[in-house]
Amino acid sequence: MAKLRQNIWFLFALLFLGSCVLLVFFLHQRWQLVVQEHSQQQHTQVQQLASSVQSLLSVQQVLADLYHDQLVQLVKAEQLDIEQGTRLLDHLMQNNRYATAYAISRLDGELLWVSSNRTIAALGNLKDLNESLFNQALQANQLTLGPTYYIPSMDAWTIPVRQALRLSEHEPLAMMALGISLKEELNSFIAPLLLPKMNSVALIRQQDGYYQFFAGEASSSAERYETPVALTVLQQLQARLKANTGLSLQQLRQSEEAYNIRLTLPEGQIQTVIRYLPEYQLWAVSKLHSRVMQQVFWHNSWRYLGVFLLSQLLLFFLVRTIAHADRSRRAELMFEATHDQLTGLPNRNYLRQHNSKLLGSAESGCYLLFLDLDNFKTINDSFGHELGDVVLKEVTRRLKVQAGHSGSIVRHGGDEFLIFLPAASEQAAMQLASQLVQQLSSPYQVEKLRFVLGASIGIAHYPSHASQLDDLVRAADIAMYEAKKTKNNISLYSKPLDARYQRRFAIEQRLRTAIEQQHLFMVYQPQIDSRGQLHGVEALVRWQDPVDGFIPPDQFVPVAEDSGQMPLLGQFIMQQAFADISRIQQQLGQRFQLSLNISVRQLLQSDFLTQLSQHIQQFSLAAEQLTLELTESILIEDHDHVCQLLGSIKQLGCKVSMDDFGTGYSSLSMLRSLPVDELKIDKSFIDCMRDDETCRNMTASIIAIGQRMKLLTIAEGVEHSHERDLLLQMGCELYQGYFFAKPMPAEQLRSYLQQMKADQPIEGANFNPGQ
Repeated sequence: MAKLRQNIWFLFALLFLGSCVLLVFFLHQRWQLVVQEHSQQQHTQVQQLASSVQSLLSVQQVLADLYHDQLVQLVKAEQLDIEQGTRLLDHLMQNNRYATAYAISRLDGELLWVSSNRTIAALGNLKDLNESLFNQALQANQLTLGPTYYIPSMDAWTIPVRQALRLSEHEPLAMMALGISLKEELNSFIAPLLLPKMNSVALIRQQDGYYQFFAGEASSSAERYETPVALTVLQQLQARLKANTGLSLQQLRQSEEAYNIRLTLPEGQIQTVIRYLPEYQLWAVSKLHSRVMQQVFWHNSWRYLGVFLLSQLLLFFLVRTIAHADRSRRAELMFEATHDQLTGLPNRNYLRQHNSKLLGSAESGCYLLFLDLDNFKTINDSFGHELGDVVLKEVTRRLKVQAGHSGSIVRHGGDEFLIFLPAASEQAAMQLASQLVQQLSSPYQVEKLRFVLGASIGIAHYPSHASQLDDLVRAADIAMYEAKKTKNNISLYSKPLDARYQRRFAIEQRLRTAIEQQHLFMVYQPQIDSRGQLHGVEALVRWQDPVDGFIPPDQFVPVAEDSGQMPLLGQFIMQQAFADISRIQQQLGQRFQLSLNISVRQLLQSDFLTQLSQHIQQFSLAAEQLTLELTESILIEDHDHVCQLLGSIKQLGCKVSMDDFGTGYSSLSMLRSLPVDELKIDKSFIDCMRDDETCRNMTASIIAIGQRMKLLTIAEGVEHSHERDLLLQMGCELYQGYFFAKPMPAEQLRSYLQQMKADQPIEGANFNPGQ
C-alpha cells in the first residue's frame, strides 16, 4: 500500500494493466460467443441440409416404390406399350416438382420409355452415359446417386438418380432413371440455411470427392461440380476429424453427429461443420470463413473498445491531474516536514537531508553555533505557550537579522537553534556568537509584558572537532552545556570539556545499574546538641563503583537530579535508611532523629506522601523522629503547592528542615509562610566565620532568625573547636561535622552509639581532620 500511495503512476499502470487484462478476457469471451453462435448456426445448417436431403430422397424413394410394380408389369408385358409407359412416367413427373425427367431402360441401357418432356434420342443409352452408376444401381436396393452434371437443354445442373426395377430381391428387370434439378426450386429450398456472405453448404460424395450439391458464396457452378475437392483438403479434413473426435474415419461414417473442424485453406481460416449421411454416402458440410466471425466480432466490439479507450483517457487525465496535485502537495509536505511550522526555519529533517550542504567541504571547514535560550521555560510556565511562541518568532527574527546573511539557521527543537557558518574563522564565529548573545539579551516586549532572556552558545568546528554531523552537533551541545552553567555565555568545545561530559554521561548510564546491584550504600553522620548529647543522624548516600571506585555524592547526585533518576535514588535512600535506623533503634532501645535529604523532584512525585507513610509503618518508626531536609530551591516551585505538600508532611508528624539556608532563594516572608521546623546553616558560612566578619554576621543572623521564629538551628561542616565555640556563643543548638564524628556505616554507627551511651558527652574526641 505504501508503494501505491507514493507513486500514483504505478497505480495507474496497475489499473491500466488490469483493465487490459479484463478487456482481453472480455473480448476473448465475446469471440468465443461469436464462434459458438456461428458454430451453432452451422450445426443447424448441416442438420437441416441433411434432413432436407434425406426428406427429398425419401420422397423420391417413396414415389419409386409406389410405381415400382406398375412399371415392372409394363416391362414384363409381351408387347411394349409405349403410350402407357410414357403416361405413367408423366404422372410421376407431376408428383415430383424436382424431377427433370423420368426414364426406363433395359438392363443393357437401351431406353424403353421417357417422360414426355424428353426424347429417347436426346437421352441416349443410360449405361453408356454412366456405366459405373448404372452397375452400382443394379447392385443396390435403394436409390443411387450419380455425379451432378449439366443439362444444356434445360440449363440446369442435375443429380442423376438410378434404381433397379426387380422381379425379386436378386433379379433386376429394368432400370428407372430420373434427374433432380438444382435450379431455383432446390436453391430456394436450401437458401434459408445460408448466411449472407462467405458461408456455404454442400454435399460431397464419399466415392469420388465431387460436389453433389453446393450453395453459397458466388463461384462458377462448372468449377464446383466438375472439379473434385482437393486431395490435400480431404486429407486435412480427415486428420482434423480424427484429432478433434478421437474416432476413426469408419467410426465417423457410422456416427450421425456433426463435428466442428477448423481448416487452413488457400483462401484463409475456415470453420467447418460436417456430418456423414451413410445411406447415400454423402458428407453434409457447412463452411464459414473466419473473416465473417471477425467482422461480426469487431462490429459488436468496437463500442467496447471505444468505451475502454475513452475510460482510459479519462483515467489518464485524472491520474495526471492527481499526480500534479500530488507533486504540489508533496512539495508542500516536504517543506512542512523539513521546516518548523512556527518559525519557518529548517528543522532536524532538513538537517539530515542537507548535511553536506550545511557543512561544506572539509577544506573550507564550518563552525557550528549551538544556541539555547536561558530561562525560556519560565516564560512558558508563567505566561503560557502561546506567548512563548510569540517570543520564539521574535527570537527567529533577531537571529535572521544577525546571522541570516552569513550562515544557515536551523531550529533544533524547543528553544534550541543551530547556526552553520561555512568557511568562517574562529574569531568570526566568536564575534557572531557575542553579537547573538547581546541581541537576544535585549528586552522583549509582548503586548504589555516586558521581560529579558539570555542565550548560551556552544561552538564546535568541522572537521577539527568532528567529521560527522551528529558528532559535530554533539560537540557543540557539550560546549553549550558548559556555557549554560553560567548562562548568557559562550563556550568553545575542547577535549577536556568532552572528557568531563563523558564522565558525567558514564555516571548517568551506570547509576541505575548501581542502584539495582546495590553498589550504593548508606552512611550516617551524628548530630550533637549544645550539651554534647546525641540529637540524631543524617543519612548520606555513597557509591562504590566496581570500575571507578569511590564516586563522591557531589558528582552523582546532580546527575541523578538532571537525568530524572532522583526519585529512584531517593526511594533507595529512604528504604535503606529506614531499615538501618529501625534495626539500630530496636537493638539499642534508643530513639533519635533521622534526617533525610529530599530532592525537589522526589518531593513533587505524586506518590511521595504515600511512599513515606508506607515506609514509616513498614519499619515501625516514629514519624516525630523523622526530619526531611529540603534545599531552598523548593521555593522556586509553585509556592501554594509546596506549602500544601509540607503541610501534609507535618500532618504525618514529620519535621521539615531548610537545608543550606542563606545560600539560595529564601526570604523572610516566604520562610514565614512555610511550615519549617529547622534551619540548617550551610558549611560555606562555617568555614569563613573566624576570618570573615560578614560571614560571621550572616551566621549569627541566621541563628537569630531561627530563635525569633522558634526554629531549631543546626550548623553543618563543624571541623574545628573554634567553630564550635563561636556557634555556641551565637546560640546555635545543633552541630554536625568532623569535629564530632564523620559519616559511618550502620554497624559502625551502632557501635558508636553504644560507646556514646556508656561514655561522656562528645567533645570532639573522634575528630580527625585528616579523614
